[in-house]
Amino acid sequence: MKYSLITLLLIFTCNTIFAQKSKQIDELLTTYEKANQFSGSVLVAKKGKIIFEKSYGYRNAPKREKNTNNSRYRIFSTTKIFTATVILKLEEQGKLSLDDKLSKYFPSFPKGDSITIKNMLSHTSGIPEVGETGTEVDLLKQLAEKPLDFSPNTKWSYSNTNYYLLGYLIKKVTGIEYDKAIEEFILKPLQMTNSGFHFNDLKNENKTFGYEFMSGENSNEALRFKTDQPFAAGAMYSTVEDLYKFSEAFYKGKILNKDVVKTMYTPYLNDHYGFAQDVYKIPNSSKIMVGHSGVGPGYRCIFNRDLDQDIAIIVLVNTEMTPVDKITEDITNIVYNMPYTKTEIGKVNKTDLQKMEGIYSSSEATYYVNIIDGMVVINGNIFQRLPLIPVTKTIFKLDYNFAFNFTTDPTGEVKSITVNNLISKEIKKAKKIADTFPWGIIGTATPSGWDGKDIVLQTEKSNPNYYFLKNYKLKVGELRFRLNNDWGSSLALNNDDKNLCYDGYNIKITEDGFYDIVLDMTTKSKPKYSIQLSDN
Repeated sequence: MKYSLITLLLIFTCNTIFAQKSKQIDELLTTYEKANQFSGSVLVAKKGKIIFEKSYGYRNAPKREKNTNNSRYRIFSTTKIFTATVILKLEEQGKLSLDDKLSKYFPSFPKGDSITIKNMLSHTSGIPEVGETGTEVDLLKQLAEKPLDFSPNTKWSYSNTNYYLLGYLIKKVTGIEYDKAIEEFILKPLQMTNSGFHFNDLKNENKTFGYEFMSGENSNEALRFKTDQPFAAGAMYSTVEDLYKFSEAFYKGKILNKDVVKTMYTPYLNDHYGFAQDVYKIPNSSKIMVGHSGVGPGYRCIFNRDLDQDIAIIVLVNTEMTPVDKITEDITNIVYNMPYTKTEIGKVNKTDLQKMEGIYSSSEATYYVNIIDGMVVINGNIFQRLPLIPVTKTIFKLDYNFAFNFTTDPTGEVKSITVNNLISKEIKKAKKIADTFPWGIIGTATPSGWDGKDIVLQTEKSNPNYYFLKNYKLKVGELRFRLNNDWGSSLALNNDDKNLCYDGYNIKITEDGFYDIVLDMTTKSKPKYSIQLSDN
């Protein structure tokens, strides 16, 4: 009886602690959701028990259809764990060796006799990154024209191409297509029925759309690849529950032998990467997490595991305007009872926000600050597009590491931005050089070609976000819109060949002639364009 009471007391105490943690995580994510900075699903588990699982935001923003725990998201590079798992399974079965040379499977590959499967799994092959590819032949043709970045097994450099080749290698060894091999070896045995490939073709009520900006009817979908890209390096989709099934089975030796799994998260020629496994220390802690994140147009994935304490943290997101690293760090601090400051997002009025908009420049960096749907969005040659979190009307944070201070003159006009690296204590200042943004066109259809400077579009004072050129001569070729000659900020076509998105497919000009060109950034979250032959 005594022991039964003690057991019940322990269970009650644990449940109370879990409930407290769950409440804190929910408060954190709700705060970001209300600020339009979180849309996704989160699952946290400890010792085989899910202690938190909830979804926020919208799978379809214009229709206001909410995410659920069954929502399916692209997981991008987290796919690499599945690819590596099948490779290691094939080695267990004696069908290949990690010491096999690449030339055994791709005889024509340059220097293939110096690259091993182990090198490809660990990104130590020197194989360079390539663009979107549709077939094995196309991939090998591109690689034949490029030298290795470095001699194999001497350095570490992350390259998706390693995993494209591993995907084709799996087909050669098994005799079945790569995606079918993942299904046969992992998805079917684990009953991961909500995971798979060919996301563009998926017809399911739980499919999420990935957004550059989530703003109701003015939400803009992020780039959707035309092919099933990035193939074995990142083409999968899944749910938090399916990924948890995989986490439980994989790390507990139910797919591969535990000793084999251990080799995967043992760093190889790099202090934080093994075979498709990131290895990192939780900040301000001795605790180690392993796993693999995924980042791509419209989606973010966090797949983490603490093997010592048997803790899993899985975060799936379907909008780029999410400080996912900071949110995950906050969730981690809550789970481990580490110091955690409750997130508060300050309110700044529209007038003060508008004063911040513009281009800031120094000898070291250029920053573009846009106000989009009430958010301060920053990007440039140091940061990708990310929302800043307001603390006061002039102080904003990117995450725990960076703070931004907009400095004003006596009249209240913003004159510069100070960037504080809170870790290194480094402080950098950039002067505001423009209140507006010079968009232009670039490409083979223009006199500049791809290597020249932008053909700058015109604007009118009454609407500085409406850009145009009238009766401008273009030739047969391709073009895209680009901001301030900066390849980090270019707009082109999504895979529907109609709507604009960042880093999209080039716009084709099929006839020489004089054109009226329009780029309408009046609604910055959803840019529009037209390129039509002039009437005169």
